[in-house]
Amino acid sequence: MGQQKGQAIVEFAFVLPFFLFLVFGIIYFGFLFKDYMTLSNVARSSAREAALGTDYDTVKDYYKDSTQLSTGVYTWSGEGDSFTIEKITNGEDGNVSGSVKVTIKATLNTDFPAYGLMRQVSFPSEYKIQYSMHDETAGT
Repeated sequence: MGQQKGQAIVEFAFVLPFFLFLVFGIIYFGFLFKDYMTLSNVARSSAREAALGTDYDTVKDYYKDSTQLSTGVYTWSGEGDSFTIEKITNGEDGNVSGSVKVTIKATLNTDFPAYGLMRQVSFPSEYKIQYSMHDETAGT
């Protein structure tokens, strides 16, 4: 009976790393979801502002400067093809003619410490978010 006193400590030492990995994994996935929702909100808000007639470059500059992601897993610069706003004129890609389409792309950060592990567990290499909104100024 005296030899069983340390049994609980040994079991705790074996289980603790797995438990902490699980808890911190859940927390980190929450941050990843927050990043996705941030980019989704940027796409929706910028589509709305562009549809109301705000200059596209003004909209892009505002959201590029004011948007920050919580984690370093995905990178988004707001430059080039990572943030595009375009006017749909002929109804291509299933979008209504006379609408505004916003596309946001965030790519997996190759400098992130767990990049190799994330590629092995089939993490998406890119978030691509698109929003279309009817252009409010089209009839004027």
